Amino acid sequence: MIDLHLDDLAILEQRRQLVELSCDLQRATISRRLDAIQARPGSALLGTLAAIGAKPAVRRAGIALALMAFRKWRRR
Repeated sequence: MIDLHLDDLAILEQRRQLVELSCDLQRATISRRLDAIQARPGSALLGTLAAIGAKPAVRRAGIALALMAFRKWRRR
């Protein structure tokens, strides 16, 4: 029977390769996202604002500020 046990150095080498692969994938993802933002900065801004507005606390604060501004504008 063949012994498939890897020695410690081989295991560490595999882990290092996986970490390098993960870093390369993250770098590619960030690069792709930055390219998309540079191609269409307006839609990226709207997407960010939509993501922020999806949070209930931020939405409540935004609505409250909008109401205060509207009331102040109406009183002038």
